[in-house]
Amino acid sequence: MRARQTGQDSDVTARAMLGRLMLRQLAPLAGGVVLLWLMWRQGLSLDLHTIRGGIGDIPWPRWIGALGLTGLSFWAVGRYDAVVHRISGTGIATSAAQQAGASAIAIAQSVGFGVISGALVRWRMLPGLRLVQSLRLSLVVALSFLAGWAVVTAGMLLLAPLPKFAGLAPLAWGVVLTALFAAIACLWRPRWVARLNPPPLAAMGAIVALVLVDTFAAGAALYLLLPPDTAIALPGFLTAFLLALGAGLVLGTPGGAGPFEVVLLALLPAGPSEPLLSAILAFRLVYYLLPALVGAALAIRGPRQAAPPPAPAVTPPPEGTALERLIATAPSAEAALLRQGHLALLARPGSGQPAAMVAPLGQSLVALGTPLSPGPVLAPLSEAAETRLRAPCLYKAPPRLAAHARRAGWTVLPVADEAWLDPQTYTTDGRARRQLRRKLRRARAAGVEIRPATGALPLAEMTRIAEAWAQARGGERGFSMGRFTPQALTGARIFLAFHEARLVGFLTLMQTPGEQVLDLMRALPGAPEGCMHLALDHALRAARAAGISRLSLAAVPVAPGRHAIRPVAGLYRMLERASGGPGLRQFKQAFAPRWRRLFIAAPGPVALGLAALDIARAITHPGDDAGHDTGQGTGQDSGRACAAPQLDHAAFGFASRPDPWQEAGEFSAPLARTD
Repeated sequence: MRARQTGQDSDVTARAMLGRLMLRQLAPLAGGVVLLWLMWRQGLSLDLHTIRGGIGDIPWPRWIGALGLTGLSFWAVGRYDAVVHRISGTGIATSAAQQAGASAIAIAQSVGFGVISGALVRWRMLPGLRLVQSLRLSLVVALSFLAGWAVVTAGMLLLAPLPKFAGLAPLAWGVVLTALFAAIACLWRPRWVARLNPPPLAAMGAIVALVLVDTFAAGAALYLLLPPDTAIALPGFLTAFLLALGAGLVLGTPGGAGPFEVVLLALLPAGPSEPLLSAILAFRLVYYLLPALVGAALAIRGPRQAAPPPAPAVTPPPEGTALERLIATAPSAEAALLRQGHLALLARPGSGQPAAMVAPLGQSLVALGTPLSPGPVLAPLSEAAETRLRAPCLYKAPPRLAAHARRAGWTVLPVADEAWLDPQTYTTDGRARRQLRRKLRRARAAGVEIRPATGALPLAEMTRIAEAWAQARGGERGFSMGRFTPQALTGARIFLAFHEARLVGFLTLMQTPGEQVLDLMRALPGAPEGCMHLALDHALRAARAAGISRLSLAAVPVAPGRHAIRPVAGLYRMLERASGGPGLRQFKQAFAPRWRRLFIAAPGPVALGLAALDIARAITHPGDDAGHDTGQGTGQDSGRACAAPQLDHAAFGFASRPDPWQEAGEFSAPLARTD
C-alpha cells in the first residue's frame, strides 16, 4: 500500500513539474516565434536558388570534417548525463547514461521544449528511472549546460572579443569572477554554501570542460561549412556562435531556429546573407537532422538488455537488528557512530561486505577509522570516490592501514593519538597516576556519586547538561567526534554523575563485545572537580567486571610537524580547539594509558589538503551537510531528546567473545591483508 502511495505521489509530482515547465517555456517560445516570423519576412527578399546552390557547392571533405566534429560534440553531450548520474548516485551504467543523454539532447534540440522532450526520451531509454527522476535529471543537465555555457562564452568574449559587443567585457568579467567565487566558496564551504549541497569541484570542472568541447566542436563544424572567403577568423566566429547558441537556447524554438540565425547574422561581418544561410542549413542537416534521426531510432528501439550495473559501492547503513548486528561484530566500537545517520558504508565489489564507514564530504570521500572487516580498503575506496568525482581519504587510519597507503604512494601524515587501557589490568596505583588519585579524592570529598544507567534515562536533565556544555564550547561537534543525540545513546554504556541528589554530568561509552570507546563526557560548568575522572574510573571498573579487554579513551590531535600541509595544520589546530585543547590530553594522561598513533592519508598533498578542509567543516558544523549523501537524518536537534523513546539499558548486555581476528591488538591479522 505504501509503495502504491509513493508511486501515486511520484506521478502527481511529475505532472506538476511538467505543467510548470510547459508554462515557463511559453514566454520565451513566443519570442522565438516572433523572431522566426521576422526572419521569414526577411527571407522573402533572399535568393532561395542561391541558398540551395550554396549547399551543393560545399566540398565533400568539409562535409566529412563537419560529421567528425558533430560526433565529437555529441560524445561530450552524452558525457553531461554521465557526470550527473555519477554525482546523483543513480546506479545507471555509464554507457547507458551516455547513450540516453546523447539521444535525448539530439531529439530535444530539434523538436524544442528541451527539458520536457529530453526527459521523456531518458524515461524511455532508462527503465530504472521514474518520470519525475527523468525530469529532474533533464533539468539538472540543462542548468549545468547553461552555467558552463555562461563561463565558456564569457571567456571567449574576453579572449576573442567581437567589435560590435566590446561593451560586454565588464559583464564577461563579472561572469568569470562569479565562477571563481563559486569555486572558492564550494572549496571552503561556508555554512550557507554547504546547506545548498553543491556538487564537487571536479564535477563542475568536468561540466565546463565538456561544454567547451561540445560547443567548440559544434562551432567548428559550422565554420567548416562556411564559404572559404568568410572574413572572420575561427576564434571570433566561435564567440559569435556561442552568443547565437545562447539566444536559441533561451528562446526555446526547435533547433534555436530564428533566434540563432538572427543573432549570428547580426554578429558576423556585413556581407551577402545567402552564403551564410547555406552554411547554416547544411549545419542543420549535419548537426540537427542526422543526430535526431539516430536518437529517434535508439529511442524507438528502447533500452538494451545490458548486464545490470554493479551494486553501489556506498550504501546507507542498515536499520534495526541488522545495524545492531553489524556494530556488534565490528572490530572497533566506533562503528556505533553509524547510529547517528551521517555515515554510510563502503561495500566491497562482488560480496557487498561492508569494508569501512565513509562519508562524502565536499571534495572527498572519507573513510573513518578501523576497517569493518578484513580485506582490501584502498581499492574499493578509490573506485567509489572516482565514481562520485571525489578524492579518497583515510581519516584516523590505524598504523598498518596507513603503512599500506604509504606503500601505495599516498601522502600520509599523523593526525591523532588514541589513548587506551586494558580494564583487566587497570589500577589507580603508581606514580604515573598520582594526579588521578588526587582528582578522585576531591570528587569523593565533594560528595559526587556515580551510578550506571539502568532503566529509563533522565533525558530531560541530560539534554539540559548537553546544551549547557555545547553553549560553553560553541556548539556540538560532529563526524568523528561524539554528539549528544538519542541515537547516540542507543546501545551505549552510560554513567550518571550526581551531586547533592542532582544530575551534574554523564559519561557514555560506545561498545562492542570486546571493546568500549569513550564517546561523550558532559558536565555542568559548576560540577565538582574530578567529576568526570570519577565517572571514567567507575566505567573502567565496570568494564573489568564485564570481561572487556580494551577500553579506548578516544583520540586527541597531535601537533603538526614543520612540513605539514597548511590545511592539515589548520585541521590540527581546529581539532585541538574543538576537543578542548591540551586539557583533554591532560585528562586522559592522568590514567597513564597506552597511546596509538592514527593517520590521515590521501593520494597526494592536494587531495590531502582538500580532505582536511572537508573534515574540519564536518566536525565544526555537523548539521550543514546532514543527510545529503547517505539518505539518513542526523537527529541533530537535541531539543527532541526529551521526546525520544526511553531506553532500558539493562537490556544492553554483552554478547559472546569476538572472533580471534577481531581481538588482535592492532587488528594486524586483517589489516595485513588489506589491498
